[in-house]
Amino acid sequence: MSTAFKPAVQQLQAEINSDGLVRTPRNAYIARNVARFGPAGLIPASRTIAARMVKRGDPPPRSTVTTVGEAPDGFGKQVLWDPADSRLALAVFLNAGDPLGVMISGVKPTDTIRVISATGLASFAEDVENEHVGAIIGIVAVGATATAAAFGAPEAKPAIDAGAAFAQDQFKEKLVKTKVRDPFGEDPGSGHKARQEGGVIVSMPEAGQIYYSGNGDHKERWIKKPGTRNNAHRPDHVRHAHFLRTPTTNQHLRRTLAAGDFIISAWDHAFTDNFGFYRLHVLVKRGDGQLPDNDVD
Repeated sequence: MSTAFKPAVQQLQAEINSDGLVRTPRNAYIARNVARFGPAGLIPASRTIAARMVKRGDPPPRSTVTTVGEAPDGFGKQVLWDPADSRLALAVFLNAGDPLGVMISGVKPTDTIRVISATGLASFAEDVENEHVGAIIGIVAVGATATAAAFGAPEAKPAIDAGAAFAQDQFKEKLVKTKVRDPFGEDPGSGHKARQEGGVIVSMPEAGQIYYSGNGDHKERWIKKPGTRNNAHRPDHVRHAHFLRTPTTNQHLRRTLAAGDFIISAWDHAFTDNFGFYRLHVLVKRGDGQLPDNDVD
């Protein structure tokens, strides 16, 4: 790791250790990522992966992507969801060594997020330090074409394949050996449900922050026994966020009651010894704007 980025890494780790959370308004989120991974840039709507999917006569995409540091063509750190785009299909390669994950900004009340596919393996206790490369997200399709089928479309496949190749190389898939966890926090060999580390957590706009686990002195920040990743077993400091768990019908569909940002990140408290990644296919959809009478987390 470059010495230029060490202060940012140390500061973030101190915040995680202190409270098990990091507040992340969007400007601060990008500033934290720049301090850790390198300079920011912008992928205009016309250069997103989704722009390659547009058919003659269809409206072009309006959403853009903020890049930070190194990333393959079409991918960045933050999606800026334009109000004109009713739906987005998003490809995410979530580096287990990145505590900041990826952000989807421009979310409005009653919008929904759904993870329709989650694959990959990551490890959480290797003997070497990772190289601190950021997780990546890309806009695969917008509007009526933003469905599950978009991830297999021939127009999008080369860019998505390039994202996968980048993740395999930069996130060191070959080093995944110790404390191996799937996106649902389970050991694929034994079925053990990990409580302290591994898997994916999605923070809703109501949260306004990323949540983290804790070390052996803060087991109250671990998922409650027996490690079932539902609301009843969330750590007490985790609010307005949910863990991915073994898929069931519509289990990973959530609706927000607030404007702000979706943040998708790996669950852990110390990230410098993590390797591997999770590949997620995500659909976000605009809601009708009609809030319920009673807000329930």
